Amino acid sequence: MKYIEKNKTAVIVGVICLLLFILMAFAIYRMFYPSNGSVYGDRLDGAPEIDKAVIEKIKNQIVDTNLVEEVNYKTNVVTMKFFISVKDSTKLDDAKKIGDIILDTLSTKVINFYDIEIYLTNEKNEEYPAIGYHSKNASSFSWIDNVGEEDEE
Repeated sequence: MKYIEKNKTAVIVGVICLLLFILMAFAIYRMFYPSNGSVYGDRLDGAPEIDKAVIEKIKNQIVDTNLVEEVNYKTNVVTMKFFISVKDSTKLDDAKKIGDIILDTLSTKVINFYDIEIYLTNEKNEEYPAIGYHSKNASSFSWIDNVGEEDEE
């Protein structure tokens, strides 16, 4: 007790520092570990639902073109991704028309909310790989051809 009376100022400063440290630790914890809300924040507020039947319809329409061997689909937050393995005889210009099939089948709400990526691959054809990208603000796909590294040997 005598120590506290003798060092009142030091004890008060120490208690205040301890309280500030506890508040700071709590604030840091809440910043890194929020208790509520989506992992993606509010980016998906108002997102139109992507119907699985529509995705299957798109896959079937792409396969029916006889240009592809396999179609896989994945969604990543606000990006729809189509991984397409094309046949050896498929020309790149013909394969790029797959983007039109996707845009024609999806609803306007989905097209205006999600970005769409198409990955075209074929190991035997030198024109591939190619990537098509459709921004939610764009009217058509933009394409990047031969995206592999040069002189990979």
